[in-house]
Amino acid sequence: MEAVSPGNFEEWKQHPVTKRLMKMLANDREMMKEGLVNNSYDEDEEVKGRCRAIAIILNIEYEDLYESINKKEVVNEQ
Repeated sequence: MEAVSPGNFEEWKQHPVTKRLMKMLANDREMMKEGLVNNSYDEDEEVKGRCRAIAIILNIEYEDLYESINKKEVVNEQ
């Protein structure tokens, strides 16, 4: 796997495609939250899980990716 530097990560976060994706995810999450408040869903827990997953993506930082990769590499080496 190719190494990702903090600079590469920041370039990705500032890229217009990434910004557009993040905006779409944020809008989708807000719509889901409104639907939860209005009892629009049959499967509330599934929607809550989707909202949590989107929140993780929207708030991801370089360290989150780096620590995750390092943990996987250590496990694979054992």
